[in-house]
Amino acid sequence: MPTTPEAPVSPEMTAVLAMAATVPPGLAKVPADRCAEVLGLTGVTVSALTRSRSLELIWHSQADMLGAALEDLQYTLGEGPTVECARRNRAVLVPDLTRTPDTRWPVFVPDALHAGAQACFAFSLRIGAIQQGVFAGYRTRPGSLTPQQYRDALAFTETVTFLLLGTVPGTDGRRDPLTDLATLHRAEVHQATGMLAVRLAISLDEALLEIRTEAFSSGRPILEVAREIIDRREDPDPEAPAPSSEPE
Repeated sequence: MPTTPEAPVSPEMTAVLAMAATVPPGLAKVPADRCAEVLGLTGVTVSALTRSRSLELIWHSQADMLGAALEDLQYTLGEGPTVECARRNRAVLVPDLTRTPDTRWPVFVPDALHAGAQACFAFSLRIGAIQQGVFAGYRTRPGSLTPQQYRDALAFTETVTFLLLGTVPGTDGRRDPLTDLATLHRAEVHQATGMLAVRLAISLDEALLEIRTEAFSSGRPILEVAREIIDRREDPDPEAPAPSSEPE
């Protein structure tokens, strides 16, 4: 982490990072709400990149409804700061969402503003060309990060990058409990995708597209749509005939 005199980390962020440095180290030991408080943000999230380049939300405060909702929204729409950061492998800093050009995230911005977000910041978790995911932060008021908050965000980003390099499944065999499939935020989406692919005899990509389309068109969270599919209450099949209202 950057600790040179030119870019000192605040004592508050140093304390946050120390929580992850226990033995064994792990992101799960760091309270997301405390990290957000130090950075002057409403909520913070970490999303890990899978081998298929999809983003999995693996860390956020359970009390932070905004961060999780915005990450799910981006997962559904395929646009937003976390998605752009992952695609371009560089930081995305938007201190005022109301000033975002209409062509940048035309669908995400209105929904994000409606949810209460006013500013968003996303940092690539990378070492050189090796990208592990995205650390993102959101605020319910506009405004840039202060120079100290920016340095602290970079320090946290670097620490999380090394944690993911050592604990994400498929690296050296160690696992952080937050990255286990059973605890992934969208585990139910993956389960529903597999079930729908079998029911409709389509590919996994096509099944996920059906779920995302249903979530977007109905204005519901993607997890809600997934749970309905798992419970067999709904299959978002556009070719399925409407149930007849005529008596047998």
